[in-house]
Amino acid sequence: MKFIHMADLHIDQPFSGITTEDVAFQKEIQQINYKVFEAIIDLCIKSSVDFLLVVGDTFHQATSSIYTQKFIIDQFKKLEEHHITVVMSFGNHDYYTKSRYWFDWPENVVLFDKEEVTTKVLTLKNGQSVSISGFSYEHQWITDQKALEFPERSTETDYHIGFYHGEIGQEGKYAPFSLSQLKSTYDYWGLGHIHKSEELMEKPLTIYPGTPQGHTRKERDTKGVSFVEVSGSSVSQRFIDVSKATWVQQDISLKETTRVEQLAKIEKEIIAARYMKEVTLLVVKLSPSSEEGISELLLHKEEILSYLQRQLLRKTSYYIWLVDIVIEPIKSNQLIMGFEASLIDDLSQHFLQRNEFFSVAKDITQQPIVGTNIIFDEEDIQRIVEESSQLVKDKMIFKNGVGQ
Repeated sequence: MKFIHMADLHIDQPFSGITTEDVAFQKEIQQINYKVFEAIIDLCIKSSVDFLLVVGDTFHQATSSIYTQKFIIDQFKKLEEHHITVVMSFGNHDYYTKSRYWFDWPENVVLFDKEEVTTKVLTLKNGQSVSISGFSYEHQWITDQKALEFPERSTETDYHIGFYHGEIGQEGKYAPFSLSQLKSTYDYWGLGHIHKSEELMEKPLTIYPGTPQGHTRKERDTKGVSFVEVSGSSVSQRFIDVSKATWVQQDISLKETTRVEQLAKIEKEIIAARYMKEVTLLVVKLSPSSEEGISELLLHKEEILSYLQRQLLRKTSYYIWLVDIVIEPIKSNQLIMGFEASLIDDLSQHFLQRNEFFSVAKDITQQPIVGTNIIFDEEDIQRIVEESSQLVKDKMIFKNGVGQ
């Protein structure tokens, strides 16, 4: 038995930190998510897998566009032509409501559309059979520990697989579970919700494949999708990178350079690195030679960033988008702020609480026009707090240097 396990595609999620008037680049970045999904479909066909296991959050929104729905369904139809089944569930972002969809799902799609744990049986190409147990979100949150609802391993099929879109923990909003609650007799557990690729257990093999395409600078530790092979009691998997855009941090030293040399040096070193993905989303960390140099760079940071963005788009045959410039402090024993950067991070955690966040944001959210058109979910709040914390740290030199 062979299958591809994917989760958390978030196909209609925009990339963080990209605002540009360059029409060609706008078009390219808008197509990245669709290209990634096409690559997954092509991988399924090339590898002659039995099925594609989709463990939630294919869509970033609960209500996705008609265009995106049609694109996904057309890709599934390609698999149908090659007799490849799709086993699909829905997560907390794309929680399922039948009335939101404008098209019928193809015949090869086995849909899990209920919050109750159910089991469905597939007959494989070689005549063997597999039981697949799992559930979908029908609401944004599930606080129940769904792992306790899974049945014992089936004695009527050759294999048994469980899938689970949720978070590890004793309690939470996203189907919390512990590893000990997952049925140990299953052949494989396919997880979703966490965007980092990770193997949690070897027996039974339990995998978070991570998001196939990172959309923020924090999503650099994802490896794509999990390609799984099961033969008797032997189960193996390998991560396959299907991303079309990559997040990279590049360190550039500006020590022993004059001001008039710095822009050319930064540009030259970025281009010399020869990033070969279709799109590289780059954060550059600069190391000035003096505190005066730090001040100069901070003062002109936005202008430098804008200039380099235009230069890189113009001078490379592949796309490099400079998302941000980070300024490294001068390492010194001198106490500048008198405390460490981690204090800023500790203080920022306070504003991750919804009531505290909205008490600060009330000047915006209580505006009659703006407030009714802006909805902040948990991910938005976390991103805003993290970016605000980083802005504060960028303006300070701390006891042990600027925290990243």
